[in-house]
Amino acid sequence: MILITQLKNKLTMSDIYTLFMLILYTLLALIFYNSLDTPLLLTVTNVAIVSFVIYISMITERFKKNKNFLLFRRVYIAPIIFVIYSQIHNYIPLVNPELYDLTLIKWDYAIFGVNPTEWIYRISNPVLTEYLQFSYMLYFVMPIAHGVELHFRRKDAELDYFTRNVLFAFYLSYLLYFFMPAIGPRFFIHDFATLSNELPGIWLTEFFRSIVNNGGGIPIGVGNPAEYVNRDCMPSGHTMITLVNVYLVFKNKSKFRIPIFIFSMSLIFATIYLRYHYVVDVFAGILFAYISIRVEPFIRNLVKNKLKYKSV
Repeated sequence: MILITQLKNKLTMSDIYTLFMLILYTLLALIFYNSLDTPLLLTVTNVAIVSFVIYISMITERFKKNKNFLLFRRVYIAPIIFVIYSQIHNYIPLVNPELYDLTLIKWDYAIFGVNPTEWIYRISNPVLTEYLQFSYMLYFVMPIAHGVELHFRRKDAELDYFTRNVLFAFYLSYLLYFFMPAIGPRFFIHDFATLSNELPGIWLTEFFRSIVNNGGGIPIGVGNPAEYVNRDCMPSGHTMITLVNVYLVFKNKSKFRIPIFIFSMSLIFATIYLRYHYVVDVFAGILFAYISIRVEPFIRNLVKNKLKYKSV
């Protein structure tokens, strides 16, 4: 009880969102213990990260005047986001084993009368592919860049608002993947094995593409990538988080809001052009970006008022 009371005064809302996801994953690891390949590793990893987040929150007051620690305190959760992302795909096939790609394809066709990724292929060229693959790779970079900018501009209130909203959007997208798991048009409409020949770049496209594939769960050189790839198409998290970030960079009058806007719009177009997403995934990402921005303050106030946290 003493520890809980102390934490109420030290945890930020970002900490609380992260702890919630880690505890949820730990519960899922225990529930599906006999069905997972490495349940003990998952459980121990989550417990270790939970302990680390709590420890950092407990020592923050002691080092609050240390600029290096303050910067670390604000960015250390960034790699944890990816750890949480990488874990969710252990649980999606167990909670919801169905793939909804055929449903999403039907929705796209009903709206447009064509498969959008096939239609867009008519305008493909190596220069455009190179640019869009580069834009797609800025998914994590742009939010981090804005967070660092706010830190060095000493916009503490804006940075806190930015951090908890971006984290909330990330974690909400991870939870939404459970409802309609899908792996995307590069598998269901197109031949994944011919992607490099059909959409070649110039210099770095293949390198960037391999990073995306590996980060999305596809081991290098595997013969059946559709069985390994993460089921995270619906909604488009790239669209959702990117739009939340665009909203925040304009709200905070970022010095880089124009280039961020340009690359963000390019990134969203790239999700379809590069065959990662269906258009209805993007529509869902737009909708849930708006919902995330609107709902997060409500959740924060609920935690603050009902649980009487002081540091959120």
